[in-house]
Amino acid sequence: MSTLRSILRAAALAALALTVAACPKNDDCPPTGRNDEIRLALAPACEGCHITGNKPFFASLTAFENGLVYDERYVKPGDPENSMLIQMLEGNAPGSYPQMPPGQSYGELIANGHVTLTIEQVKAWIRDLPPPPARLESPDPEEFNVRRLTAEEMVVTLMDQLGLTLEDFVSTSDPNWRNKAYVVNGGKLFVWPGDWAPGISGEYVSDSRSVERFDALGGGNSLLYRKRDVGFGPSAGQTLVQMSQAWCVRAVDKKSNTAVLRYVTLADTSSKNPDAVQKNLRALYLRMLGQPPSDAEAKELYEQVYMPLEAQSTRLAWIGVCAALIRHPLWITY
Repeated sequence: MSTLRSILRAAALAALALTVAACPKNDDCPPTGRNDEIRLALAPACEGCHITGNKPFFASLTAFENGLVYDERYVKPGDPENSMLIQMLEGNAPGSYPQMPPGQSYGELIANGHVTLTIEQVKAWIRDLPPPPARLESPDPEEFNVRRLTAEEMVVTLMDQLGLTLEDFVSTSDPNWRNKAYVVNGGKLFVWPGDWAPGISGEYVSDSRSVERFDALGGGNSLLYRKRDVGFGPSAGQTLVQMSQAWCVRAVDKKSNTAVLRYVTLADTSSKNPDAVQKNLRALYLRMLGQPPSDAEAKELYEQVYMPLEAQSTRLAWIGVCAALIRHPLWITY
């Protein structure tokens, strides 16, 4: 199946690019200036919470300079004592978050070797803060960043796109089930973060590998001080393949679920209702990848993925199409 092979090949190339671009170690990413030296030195303590979200200060040098370095709410040039960055590192900042990172002081992280940059060195940098680069004054039209979806985004997005909910994976017989450790129904390949309540205890009855799968997708764990893996290696790829197949089965088999079978039923075939099959394939492509397929893409997906599997059953055909789209580079990246 050339289309499926091309999709997997493109996914592998995207994964390689993401892994190379991730630069997980400082030695792999030599700093480009003084600001970058500070960013990379602070990253072990800060990027776990600030590489994504509404304050992704450590996602890139541009994000670090735009969002933190040259925002006087956090850094006052020449005045480290009145800079909130220093106050948070020292644990005496005003407001709701007096200490960053939370849970363990920056001094303790230095003491145990987790970081090597001292607060005095950060203060010295602020005293002699370099002038802002010219690019901060105007947007760069050539700036284009692609990253892989985080494990959290994969779990939440896929549940929504496939019309699945927690009830499709866990036991809901206890009226208070949402407030207890989830009792997972075996054989459904549940994927869940170990630090998301109420699964926080890790007591996943019948499927204890739920957290392990999330970790393999590159998920972090704030309780264990483990940051996200921003690359996309073999473990993440293998887990996503298994997850796409198992969850597409759940979605296709779920009664009255129109997320995958919006314009067809399993009784519709390419010979009985070809227009509906084509319409559903295009709609599913749009739903999963956020853009309509070209005629060539729709044709290849239909001929190389759907049709060979329809020879066995329409159920298997739609599971295959669904899983192929999840493994597409446009789904994996953002």
